[in-house]
Amino acid sequence: MSIIPDTSIEEVRDLSDIVDVVGDYVRLKKRGSNFVGLCPFHTEKTPSFNVNPSLGIFKCFGCGEGGDVFSFVSRVEGLSFPESVRLLAERVGVVLPEEDGPGEEASENESIYHALRFTARYFFSALSGDDAEAARDILRERAITPESVKTFGIGFAPDGWEGLLTQAQKAPIDPDILEKAGLIIPRKDGSGHYDRYRYRLIFPIFSHVGKVLGFGGRIIRPDDEPKYINSPETPVYNKSRVLYGLYHAKNAIRSQEEAILVEGYTDVISLYQAGVKHVVASSGTALTPDQVSALARYAKTIVLLYDADKAGLRAALRGIDLILKSGLIPYAVRLPDGEDPDSYVRTHGGPAFEAYLKDHRQHFVDFVHENARAAGSMDTPEGRAAVQRTIVQSIALIPDDLVRESYLRTASGVLDIPDVQLRPVLEAARRGERRAAIRQERRRMRTTLSGSEEPALKPRRGPDKAALPAEKRLLRIMLEGGLDMVEWIMGNMPLSDFTEGPSRRMAEMLVEQYQNEAFDRNVFLSHSVDATIRSLTAEIMTVELEPSENWTRRKNIRVPGLDENATEAAASAMVLLKLHRLREQETHLRQAIFQAESGGEETRELNRQLVELKRFEKAVKERKFIDAV
Repeated sequence: MSIIPDTSIEEVRDLSDIVDVVGDYVRLKKRGSNFVGLCPFHTEKTPSFNVNPSLGIFKCFGCGEGGDVFSFVSRVEGLSFPESVRLLAERVGVVLPEEDGPGEEASENESIYHALRFTARYFFSALSGDDAEAARDILRERAITPESVKTFGIGFAPDGWEGLLTQAQKAPIDPDILEKAGLIIPRKDGSGHYDRYRYRLIFPIFSHVGKVLGFGGRIIRPDDEPKYINSPETPVYNKSRVLYGLYHAKNAIRSQEEAILVEGYTDVISLYQAGVKHVVASSGTALTPDQVSALARYAKTIVLLYDADKAGLRAALRGIDLILKSGLIPYAVRLPDGEDPDSYVRTHGGPAFEAYLKDHRQHFVDFVHENARAAGSMDTPEGRAAVQRTIVQSIALIPDDLVRESYLRTASGVLDIPDVQLRPVLEAARRGERRAAIRQERRRMRTTLSGSEEPALKPRRGPDKAALPAEKRLLRIMLEGGLDMVEWIMGNMPLSDFTEGPSRRMAEMLVEQYQNEAFDRNVFLSHSVDATIRSLTAEIMTVELEPSENWTRRKNIRVPGLDENATEAAASAMVLLKLHRLREQETHLRQAIFQAESGGEETRELNRQLVELKRFEKAVKERKFIDAV
């Protein structure tokens, strides 16, 4: 890598507004001559992170981190000093010496970034080639302009097995780095590699500061499959943390304090070129907490555009809760039947699109209530109670007291129930949220103190343990019931209730499938998972004893199937599993009390915890911790 002259470094420093740079990571507020915010380097609730624009420095008085704009970018992005300079140079338009390559001293991540930049340029150049006419036709059909092609770096992957690989090796870029960047795939016979992207329209995926992280490849030939190939997870790309288009949209989002969330690459591009620039898309996943946190740096409001099918509604509901919990304001909008953002804006134009969003946006109370009514969920007393509870539990997530109170009164009007009847449900949900937050913070503190990913004082640790009967029953019910049953069961119990080992890993996989809205029970028996999960799956999906058919054939007596009432069976299993965990905790507490008494130490707090545990055990037996379906 070329040495960067000192004069260029100083030019980049002078042109880089540290408030603007830090503002891409931290929501800053002016306080006197400085700006303050929550530190990105440690967890805090009271802002102790200060930025001094006149000196061009930052300092956190909580964790001690401090430095200039280069050290901030280096720390927050995990980059070397030269990489930080180059990233900021791209941002402010300073031309630095050409890169010959990352150099032998470069980190693996730097080498991967270099390979991704090279690949983005390779695909972009290929789009102007003779063999890319079909790709250009698709762009013309979508009315994507040459300016948008350049802005978003759209490219073309030629129809060959080793086109990128050959050109990258000439650069030279090592095939191992290309593989780690998700750009090439090893051949099964071990004879080399081949390109991941072949004869596809290419959409680079940028970080919020403009670094190429990966790619999405769309088919050109209608009979090719799948429609999109996306970069896998790599050392520099975690799709749950990335929003497509955020790099281009962040200034508009900051200006309007609002972000529009859509589904696809072309939705973002079409809206952007129509003048609707505060728009982003999740990168092939359901909305995640990290993505909401990224938007929270710039926006106060998020507008969700959703499909009217069951999966779309489920995704919107989950997204709403994440947005509320982050302190942002969610709205939901459904486009006319048969329309998506791309088609609507091409037909009607950007101003009409924005007018439609303004006129048809719903706050989440109306959204949940209207869709529940359309689904028939309000037709029975039990259904109405469940919808009311869902709405109030969402309100309980709102951190601001005044906003929460305002939404409670809104819900009272929509549901036609006095707010005094909703308030006990709200307070119970708030207590549950506070307990969950306390448990999470305790786990985090134990993890910090122990220096590992597992809590230091956790009673269930060590090697994998056998699954309990209640766990097996819950896993079987989720495998048989699909996403709806995963949603209900895992919405009523934490993953930590499952025994550490294959049963918890199975539960984690089911939660991941729910988050990605891609349920596939066959994967649990495939060789892509470890043998312990395959063995457990085979065990729980095999019914050891079944009633004889003679009961029905000869005696006309119908014998209910195993877990025929899945909800009741799951509730019973959850109670048994929760009681088992509580008894483990009780044993642990009694041992601690005994040790404290033996050492002459105070046991009042431990005894108080024991009383609280017994009180919670009573609530568990009464199923008070389980929400209605």
